[in-house]
Amino acid sequence: MPFSLHREIQVLHVDDDPSITDLTGTFLEREDDRFAVQTATSADEGLENINDRPPDCVVSDYNMPGTDGIEFLQAVREEYPDLPFILFTGKGSEAVASDAIAAGVTDYLQKGSGTERYELLANRIRNAVRTRREAERADRQEQLMRLTEFNGDTGGFELDTESNTVVLTAGTRRIIGRRNQHEMSLEEALKLFHPDDREDIQHTLDKVLETREELYDTWRLQPGDGEERLLDMTITPVVENGGEVTKLRGAGHDITEREEHERTARQRQKQLSLFFEESPLGAVQWDSEFQFERMNRRAEEILGYSEAELCGESWEGIVAGDDRGQVGDAVEKLLDADGGTHVINRNVRKDGEAITCEWHNRVVTGADGDVQTIFSKFQDVTDRERRKTELEEYETIIEALSDAVYVLDEKGQFTYVNDELVELVGYDRETILGNTPSLIKDEEAVQRAEQELGRLLSSDGPEAVTFEVTVYPREGDPIVCEDHMGVLPYDGEEFNGSVGTLRDVTEQREREAELRQTTNQLQGVIDSVESAMWIRNTDHEYVYMNQYHRDLFDIADDTDIAGKRVADLHSAEVAEKFQQNDQRVYETREQVEIEEVIQTDDGRQYFLTRIVPLFDNGSVYATCGIATNITEQKEYEEKL
Repeated sequence: MPFSLHREIQVLHVDDDPSITDLTGTFLEREDDRFAVQTATSADEGLENINDRPPDCVVSDYNMPGTDGIEFLQAVREEYPDLPFILFTGKGSEAVASDAIAAGVTDYLQKGSGTERYELLANRIRNAVRTRREAERADRQEQLMRLTEFNGDTGGFELDTESNTVVLTAGTRRIIGRRNQHEMSLEEALKLFHPDDREDIQHTLDKVLETREELYDTWRLQPGDGEERLLDMTITPVVENGGEVTKLRGAGHDITEREEHERTARQRQKQLSLFFEESPLGAVQWDSEFQFERMNRRAEEILGYSEAELCGESWEGIVAGDDRGQVGDAVEKLLDADGGTHVINRNVRKDGEAITCEWHNRVVTGADGDVQTIFSKFQDVTDRERRKTELEEYETIIEALSDAVYVLDEKGQFTYVNDELVELVGYDRETILGNTPSLIKDEEAVQRAEQELGRLLSSDGPEAVTFEVTVYPREGDPIVCEDHMGVLPYDGEEFNGSVGTLRDVTEQREREAELRQTTNQLQGVIDSVESAMWIRNTDHEYVYMNQYHRDLFDIADDTDIAGKRVADLHSAEVAEKFQQNDQRVYETREQVEIEEVIQTDDGRQYFLTRIVPLFDNGSVYATCGIATNITEQKEYEEKL
């Protein structure tokens, strides 16, 4: 791509005869529209003009009253040694020419009566100005190269057009991997580039010589280390005092990494755009004022609006009135800090329906720290929040019915007791731990517990036993308790101890009626949910399933699912998938959300499944799952 600077040429013509300056100025400006001629009728006036605004070239008469042309030239050279100065005189002599050359004149030309002299003057002015400008440009390039030589990706060179020898700077030697080679032939230099680029490089060099214009382009460098580099190169002609171009100077900039970064950035932008559009979550891009700029299809489905309808609108238009204060605080927090916010609030769809949505928002700032844009992803969690509220109510009831818990090691010594057991027996925790149950039980109760433990350890024994014992607190009357005991997981083949709960039967009996009523109510609520719900323990045995789950897999209502493994109730394929999902929760100890396809008696169906771990004293003892049938939604999406 060529680069040429065509700008105005300011000419100052000094002559004591105004008719000559007027005639000369008229001809020059007609000859070349780049010429802009100013005039002065004395050397003193000319110096004032130069000091106010130096021209590109001075044209001066020799024989002027006061200060003659040579003296004027000498005065100019004291302040402007490189300013082009052409002595244009009517009286020429070898002595005058000799004095002019000694004073540093750029050119010497005698006046004449024909137009040819003015054409020659115009040509001399153009050449003088071009030579100076190209010299200044070369100087600037050389200075720039000296500055950029400190960067490992920039270098320079100089080509002698007569000998075809290329002199290399330290930066260029680094780029081509020849640190000790200070010069090479042009033929050798061209071989460092891709074969398909060599002819184009040679053509560019020839064009610079021909047009005397600076050119630049990008070529593929193959320095021989097995890697191909992209090199941005600028080539500039060096014009000598005689007007001949004998050298070409160039600067090369290795842009390989920059191009790779830009390619990566373009690819990343494409991926982000694809992710934005195809995300299963709603996605919104806001401007710095938190007004809609862009939204994906899922966001349109959730909110009921099209992107065009919301573009330029504020966030307030989709937030329920009572929640605007909470969301406004989150918006201010987000705009004041470089980070993200998470908020759950009620949104209002286009049709007026209020839904609960979970929003994750992140701000993007520029180099100056100002907010450029905000990205949000969100999902409709109306059903989830409703189920969460129900589960929290259920958990509150369970916590209110908590029992005294104990853990015994393989020697029968207490290793853990909870606050309820401490309160039940009246001993402090330090006294209980390390002691045996004989501290709070009589001999008969101890023997009964040992018998029940023996049942648990037998090959065909149950997994847990429940029996009544009498507990003797530190103070007060004996308490009849229900002891529910099980065996801790084995450490290899070694018995690891037992765990149990003690419940005051009297209080339990009083609560049982209330619990049955509450449980029945909760069961009714859970069974009415249009989602499959279940609880499975670490042995992949069902603890609970609602009616929807039974109906989904055609499990008879009179089938007792307690203790049944998933393999007992489902096909091998479904059982394996359920076990894998549960195992993932046990390993991560976190909620998982899975979109899966399950083969049921009604065929293949799509479910959005969320499984959470259930903890007991920090340990996961079961998983609770909720699977929402999204088959119709998926079929609808596939039709779209």
